[in-house]
Amino acid sequence: LNREIKVNKASLSRLVYTLVENGYLAKNEKTGEFSLTLKTYEVGLNAVQNLDKLSLINSTLVDLNNRSGRIAQFSVEDNHQLLCLQSIGREAMTFSVYTSVGHRSPLYSTSAGKALLSCCSNGDIIEKWDKMNVQPLTENTLTNVQDFLQDIGLTRQRGYALDREENEYHVFCLGTVVMDFSNRPIGAISISGSSLTESEEKELSDLVLTSGRKLSALLGYAVR
Repeated sequence: LNREIKVNKASLSRLVYTLVENGYLAKNEKTGEFSLTLKTYEVGLNAVQNLDKLSLINSTLVDLNNRSGRIAQFSVEDNHQLLCLQSIGREAMTFSVYTSVGHRSPLYSTSAGKALLSCCSNGDIIEKWDKMNVQPLTENTLTNVQDFLQDIGLTRQRGYALDREENEYHVFCLGTVVMDFSNRPIGAISISGSSLTESEEKELSDLVLTSGRKLSALLGYAVR
């Protein structure tokens, strides 16, 4: 085995010992052979479930992009920032930093970020506020926490969040949270474009909310 994986015997012995100690391998004391445990099987199941989850998210974004004609993204909160994990659309890499996979944006100035924050209590948001390094990115950025909480209140009522050139000029976004079987937010889907009129908001919000609810249901979320 050490020749197959190109690891010396001493290092391999330490790795095997660690796997046994943590319950991923079991040793047959009579034969000295090792076998995988059910704990390893659980890791495999979780990996498959994550692949299924990514497939569902991707198909939702493709559908959103096709039906809205706008860039569709899936983003998560990471270390008090918004991290874009997937972005679908011909202009996704050039339209905005926000729509580029792997790029980080502020939570407080993006629709996906605000959708995720709307799941927090006002007290939790106030606690996060200083950690988010809030600063004006455009003249529309909400930098006062009380003004921001009022906006979050509207987000909770509507079920979706808006970014009207708050993160970048000429970029308008609309997003909603995605839940899973644990009844917790795992991320947010959003769409981005260069305009958002009242009629566009009505049409696109219906589309995004429907997509978000369907995706959440597929991920096991049940309204309680």
